[in-house]
Amino acid sequence: MELLRVVGVALVGVLLANLLKRDKPEWHLIVLVATGVIVLVIVFSSMTTVINSFGELLSAGGVDSTLFGGVLKIVGIGYLTEYAASMCADCGAQSVGDKVQLAGKITVFLMGLPIVSALVQTIMLLV
Repeated sequence: MELLRVVGVALVGVLLANLLKRDKPEWHLIVLVATGVIVLVIVFSSMTTVINSFGELLSAGGVDSTLFGGVLKIVGIGYLTEYAASMCADCGAQSVGDKVQLAGKITVFLMGLPIVSALVQTIMLLV
């Protein structure tokens, strides 16, 4: 039912922001950012259960927890980058959002190198 809360908060926030856009344009962006933050808090609060479940599965399977932490960081960077880029686009700064996405992609690439290295080492041990 978290999805219903997210949809409800998003719809109320967008409607309120659009109502304020005509009379108080300075509040329009503030309401949109606040709505986005509230949605993120709702989503992240439900993510802890999922992350804990994956951690238990990995430890039961004998997978190195540092690799799992790296993958989680990469996923988090992807989500954060997408959120920041869409906020830039909402503010009319699409080109800045494009640069944020490029920085996120480079960061993901750099953070993925140790995971690829560990994978290659594991494969070399099997061969």
